[in-house]
Amino acid sequence: MANSERKRAVSFYSDGPVWEAFGLSRAAYLVVPRRTLQSMPFSWQQRFVALMDEARAQLPEEAFPEYSVQRKERGRFVADPLREYRHTGPVEPKASTTLANITPPLDLRTLLPVGELQCK
Repeated sequence: MANSERKRAVSFYSDGPVWEAFGLSRAAYLVVPRRTLQSMPFSWQQRFVALMDEARAQLPEEAFPEYSVQRKERGRFVADPLREYRHTGPVEPKASTTLANITPPLDLRTLLPVGELQCK
């Protein structure tokens, strides 16, 4: 096996679950509204916060720059109802399920269909 093949085989950056979750999308970011995060089951919130804390401890400060986000629909900027996290409740789960009885997917590719980013 060539040296370049060995490096590629162990690259969690270019072959890992996040890379695979984005699929063929050219998106460089995944934006998850705060209201969406707060609507997740409590144990998911704990794991998310723990992972972000761990990431901040391991990666340089430059990996977490400040951004401003605006919602778009059909190419136009629109008002974002998810922005009002203080004055609204949680996002309602899909009718076919409740957040209390769902488990996170084992295959991260189920989160991001090819060609588009969606928060589920």
